[in-house]
Amino acid sequence: MISELLHNGGLRKIQAETDQEAVGFYRKAGFVITSLGEKYPGVERFSCFFESTPLV
Repeated sequence: MISELLHNGGLRKIQAETDQEAVGFYRKAGFVITSLGEKYPGVERFSCFFESTPLV
């Protein structure tokens, strides 16, 4: 789905926020992961960012 959005949807950047359970999915898809710290008591949140290179 991510690949489809980037290639056919005209997107170059995708940003998502997730928890520890899903961060591995985004990492495997090539996203850069940054911890946002404990946004809620006892719950660490993560920013996931992907930017594709323009096709030449």
